[in-house]
Amino acid sequence: TTAPAATEPSAAATAPETMAPPAAAWRAPESNDPAPSDAAGVSAEPSAIPSANLASAALASKPWANAPLTDVETGETFTIAELAGKPLFIETMAIWCGNCRAQQGRFTEAFAQMAPGTAEYVVLTVDPSETAEDLARYKSERGFAGRYAVAGKELARALDAEFGPNAINPPSVPVIFVSPTGEVEFSTGPEAVERIVEKAGV
Repeated sequence: TTAPAATEPSAAATAPETMAPPAAAWRAPESNDPAPSDAAGVSAEPSAIPSANLASAALASKPWANAPLTDVETGETFTIAELAGKPLFIETMAIWCGNCRAQQGRFTEAFAQMAPGTAEYVVLTVDPSETAEDLARYKSERGFAGRYAVAGKELARALDAEFGPNAINPPSVPVIFVSPTGEVEFSTGPEAVERIVEKAGV
């Protein structure tokens, strides 16, 4: 079956969007690994380890954090893990998803209240019929903040494997938050502007 044109809703859009109730946040299990050691073999205190290193280590084994992505606006190649060390929000979406547009509007409003570089916001389409060109046009027309990229099948499968099917169900408004020290939290449902700003540490 031929996929619908990018300017038309995908098959998933024919069903009414239903907002999932805010779920209890999923958090990554605590690691039992020993703390990193210094050159003398003495375990370093967590407070002495740069947060970027902690966050990078926490994401090192996660396929979804290390899959190559391309910013549809700049053409820059990046991975989610490379952005670790700052408050990091990852939203999965589809162009046809009204709940997603509303959420991206709230994130754009929240980021307007922050100094540049305070936090990172990555937005990934998980609809396989949507192209980088479609997504770049969508972002530009609406003036949204953040880095937008096409997730691709492998990354979508990795998100599903770690967080469950809601991670690739755009109308449930899924968001992954990675703290500056690498704690990972998954939630669904709308994020208020004030809560986004608070989580960014502003």
